[in-house]
Amino acid sequence: MEKIKVNTGFKKFKKILLRTIIGLILLLLITSITLSLPFVQTKIAHYVTDDLNETYGTNIYVDQVALTFFGGVKLKKVLIRDHHKDTLIFVNRIKTNILGFKNVINNKLLFGDLRLDGLFLHIKNYKKEHHTNLDLFIDAFDDGKPSSGKFLMKSDNIYLTNSHFIMTDENRENPKDADFSKLKGHLKAFKIKGPNVMASISDMSFLDYRGLFVKNLVTDFTYTKNNIKLEKLSVATEESFLKGKVILSYNRNNHDFSNFNNKVVFDVAMDSANLATNDIRYFYNELAKNQKFYLESKIKGTLNDFYATNLYLKSNNNSIIKGDFNF
Repeated sequence: MEKIKVNTGFKKFKKILLRTIIGLILLLLITSITLSLPFVQTKIAHYVTDDLNETYGTNIYVDQVALTFFGGVKLKKVLIRDHHKDTLIFVNRIKTNILGFKNVINNKLLFGDLRLDGLFLHIKNYKKEHHTNLDLFIDAFDDGKPSSGKFLMKSDNIYLTNSHFIMTDENRENPKDADFSKLKGHLKAFKIKGPNVMASISDMSFLDYRGLFVKNLVTDFTYTKNNIKLEKLSVATEESFLKGKVILSYNRNNHDFSNFNNKVVFDVAMDSANLATNDIRYFYNELAKNQKFYLESKIKGTLNDFYATNLYLKSNNNSIIKGDFNF
């Protein structure tokens, strides 16, 4: 008699467990279907961006957000406008995982991997303005404390494909500083802390608008209000290679970038460089073709007044120049 009661109770437990599992599966299925609906994705996207825009005074628009129960996030057509309502950043598609939704609410975006396809970034100095649109955008996340900005974003890895970077200054006669298309890269340990940006670029290639294709660029990159650092730098093209570091120092409060050639101080170490005139001719075509140079030097100063110390320059016909020079 006792055995019959135990069997009957176990059967009831199995039925309840089975119904619970089926109910959870149906709930997950319904929620997944709901989250996949375009109008729901649009609502989620607008809710997130409206909160960011209200908190920081920014102009960010996301067309769609798709979420999964395993922490996966897909963003479609992300647009960030600058203070002139021109495009600062546009990304066709972003794939990522968010590590902890609570941190998003607390203005801390902690990502695992970020995959950005079709990134367009245009850093611009507008006419009669001393700061770039990116400077002003980053300033929106700064609370004025030197050691802790109120905004934090981190990503273990960022993968870029089909991307485009432009940098212009409308205060100069020739406004274009950089225009890199076909940009592809891998950034490790990416971090934005307040107004500071850091990343380890382990692999990057791009086509310069003048025609030079950079096969690979590797560096530890840092951007702050006082300097830009490219440390442990190596750059390779089809015919040239350079290894060293580059540091640009400036004072944004004194508007140094508006007088770039005379105010921004370069500190460059060329540990070793094999340079081909075919690559240099994209920038200065007065040199002869098919010539090679080996170069070592330390360079410090502004573009209009700099010193090259311990310069060693050797051409492929064994001509050598050694010494300290002021340009």
